Amino acid sequence: MTSSPEQQRSIEGLVAQVNVDNVLQVAGLLRNQADVIERNLTERSWQLRVIPCGLDPVSQDARALFQSKIDQVLEVHWAHCAELRAAVEALRQNAVRYDFTETELARAFGEGPATS
Repeated sequence: MTSSPEQQRSIEGLVAQVNVDNVLQVAGLLRNQADVIERNLTERSWQLRVIPCGLDPVSQDARALFQSKIDQVLEVHWAHCAELRAAVEALRQNAVRYDFTETELARAFGEGPATS
């Protein structure tokens, strides 16, 4: 996902507020939040499908209208999740510049063991 200029400024503002003492903690919190959002959206997706009340045209039209509104809300939440992940990646890049070890980065960013 490409970030909008507004989202990019938001991420840059976040990165400007972190430092060597809190970059891993902030990134971990944002990563956890993105994980929770993604897990909930994925696990509950089947519950977010509108079923028409009948086979009549009004029921079909109502289903389409309600489903489109639900889909718009879901798009907002998926976009928020992607924005959180982009912020985590920006914080990861900052942490690399702060010279954290691969082990520290893996732990903070939920990555598997580094292989070299």
